[in-house]
Amino acid sequence: MHPPPAGRRRPRHTAPLDIAALPELTRAHHQHRRAARHPAFTTALTWAATITTRWYDHHQHLTDRWHTRLTRLTTTNPHTQHGPASPTLTCRTLITYPETLTLAATLTRIPPHGLTPNAQARFLHHLADQLEINHLTPATHDPLWTRIHTR
Repeated sequence: MHPPPAGRRRPRHTAPLDIAALPELTRAHHQHRRAARHPAFTTALTWAATITTRWYDHHQHLTDRWHTRLTRLTTTNPHTQHGPASPTLTCRTLITYPETLTLAATLTRIPPHGLTPNAQARFLHHLADQLEINHLTPATHDPLWTRIHTR
């Protein structure tokens, strides 16, 4: 198979993203730099990314916020709407970035021996406050449930 002629190639990233309409992304980047100093942050970030990806893909907990953010991003960056994949998929990590970092920073507070049932309830209440949502009750198939029940 031969590559297409140079004039027909479509580079994957044709323009930088303008995130001026999304100041929460800049704040999240600064939060990431601070939180990365915590020894448990890398593992917590992996868990958090898994959790927020699941929530995003299954339209759980933060759907309205993420839809609004995606709309602002694609309105400001119309080039994201062209190409073989939807910005809903290609921009997922960026759209969930602030909540992923908030979740990761909160997950670093789980002690190595795990959480008691009372501590789990307090943790979920605290996390809901941090994410600015009314309540958080993960189902047993939610990776957050798995993480807080892991010892």
